[in-house]
Amino acid sequence: MKLQALLQDVETKSVYTMNPEITNITDDTLKIRQSGVFVCIKGTKYDGHDFALKALDKGAAVVICERDLGIKNSIIVEDTRKAYALIAANFYGSCHRKLRIVGVTGTNGKTTTSYLIRKILEDSGCKTGLIGTVNVVIGKEKYPADLTTPDPVDLHRYLMLMSIAGCEACVMEVSSQALAQDRVYGINFDCGVFCNLTPEHLDYHKTMDDYALSKSKLFEMCKTSVINADSPYASLMCESAAGMKMNYGIENAADVTADKIRLSAEGVTYRLKRKNAEYHVSFDSLGVFSVYNSMAAICAADIMGVNTDKAIRSVSRFEGISGRMERLKGTGGINVIIDYAHTPDSLENALRTLRAVYGGKLITVFGCGGDRDRDKRPQMGRTACEFSDFVFITSDNPRTENPEEIINDITNGLDKEKYFKITDRTLAIKSALYSAQKGDTVLIAGKGHEKYQILGTQKIYFNEREIVKKLLEDKARF
Repeated sequence: MKLQALLQDVETKSVYTMNPEITNITDDTLKIRQSGVFVCIKGTKYDGHDFALKALDKGAAVVICERDLGIKNSIIVEDTRKAYALIAANFYGSCHRKLRIVGVTGTNGKTTTSYLIRKILEDSGCKTGLIGTVNVVIGKEKYPADLTTPDPVDLHRYLMLMSIAGCEACVMEVSSQALAQDRVYGINFDCGVFCNLTPEHLDYHKTMDDYALSKSKLFEMCKTSVINADSPYASLMCESAAGMKMNYGIENAADVTADKIRLSAEGVTYRLKRKNAEYHVSFDSLGVFSVYNSMAAICAADIMGVNTDKAIRSVSRFEGISGRMERLKGTGGINVIIDYAHTPDSLENALRTLRAVYGGKLITVFGCGGDRDRDKRPQMGRTACEFSDFVFITSDNPRTENPEEIINDITNGLDKEKYFKITDRTLAIKSALYSAQKGDTVLIAGKGHEKYQILGTQKIYFNEREIVKKLLEDKARF
């Protein structure tokens, strides 16, 4: 693509006459190719402007920057993050304009809600791609996800592949970091969904107000917004919404409400009420949060033109997602649940749910990630000990931190009779399973769908389903 076509809709502050053929765009000097464009992004650790000369030396044809660097072939823009998003969209044929796009944001529930919406749309005959935390789905192909919301180049490449594959729509999880960093800038969402907001990512956002404001940016880009009326942040999201709004909730007045909620080990059932009509909903997923997730999906489906009866049928046939209150089979009478819960709120919700639907002892295995918000660690420790009969505190993804120091942060101030520290996660899972009797429940929390541990800067293969299966087979031999 020619440079001038690439910069369509990008406001430049410097005059340029060059118009070379561009082969790739990136903000990473390691990914520069001959005749590429290098975009200087200022991050939390590094400033891309410091690497502009290196990019030119490696063959970049053009450097996009925010200030005069005194180098050849540079083009100055007001905001390189926004320019990067627009350039990426142009490079991949602006396929976001060819698809109907649903964006889902919130601290918890994004993944389940996104998969539900995709299933409803697919069942209604609308071929739909998905971009999210677990993976990227395009037709029958699945690609691993490194970020909940990819950087602009990967994002728009996926949208192009969806368009080529014949998709009519895309459901996308939109993270707060992606919104703060303008990764989805320039995309007009047909529908935006707000699930909830509880403390998370405060190592990045610093305050809940900043976190909430980042989330609210999604609704400035949406034709219609679907908002959880029971969230304390509902009013902020509504105020930010540029288009039409639809609210859903259980406790507060809303356009769509739920009552007669019944929780069991088989899932949830409830009565959905909207526009003077009533519907019976059955969803094979545990917990009150499953009511919220399914309501959000049904509302989004309505915005996308799927009638409520069809949406509810799709919800009832949903088979679940790896690592989201996933109930493992063949566990010898022990209820073994793997869940992604990695915030105080999501862990409490998971434990309250399991306590409500299962008898016997409730044993929890969890840890906290390294190089992330330290303040939540003791909160999660208190939550786990309050709602569990016993807790095995272990490693999650320690990254570059000492795992034992992370565990010490978690256990600070806890009753030592309620927990046991085991740094080795496999050994912690083994200890939990071997201490459980038939009818007891073991929650393995924090990693969910992940099939790895991050130790230092390396990803090590770590599949909790395989570990549980082998441990229970070994236990059966005793």
